This record gives sequence, C-alpha cells and structure tokens, in this order.
Amino acid sequence: MLGVLSHPPQEPLTADPLTVRELQVLRLVAQGKSNKEIAEQLVIADMTVRAHVSNILSKLHLASRTQAALFALRKGLATLEDSQILEEDG
Repeated sequence: MLGVLSHPPQEPLTADPLTVRELQVLRLVAQGKSNKEIAEQLVIADMTVRAHVSNILSKLHLASRTQAALFALRKGLATLEDSQILEEDG
C-alpha cells in the first residue's frame, strides 16, 4: 500500500479543473472527514458528497480517498495543521 501511495498517478490530470466545491470537498477529505461529516459541514446531501468524491478521483486519476488526501497535502491544498486544529476545537 505504501508503494501505491508514494507514486503519483502516471496519467496526466484531466483538462477539467476541480470546481470550487470539489476543492472544498477535497480539503475536507484530506482532514479525514467522512462523507456524512462533509455533507453536514457543507450543508449538502451525502449522495452529493459521494458524487464530488467520485469526480475528484476521476479527474485526478486516483484510486482512493487516501490518495486524494495525499494529493491535497502534496499540492498544498490542505495541511496537517488544518486537521489538528479541527480536532482540538472539536
């Protein structure tokens, strides 16, 4: 599993950039939030979160939420500090 996570996707990213909402969802995924938690925070349906996650994985050619979280961290879209701050506030 570590080998899979340490290697970036071989295919180039799609020409379609992530939408603002997809970026919000990606940041929350990187913070370890569940679909239900993301839905509650963004005030959207759980099924909508699932659709956004699916679109994110497709656009970035990733296989899992874990890979998406690592992608967000590597690209500076989220930080480990974001997650720690939320845990302390929770």
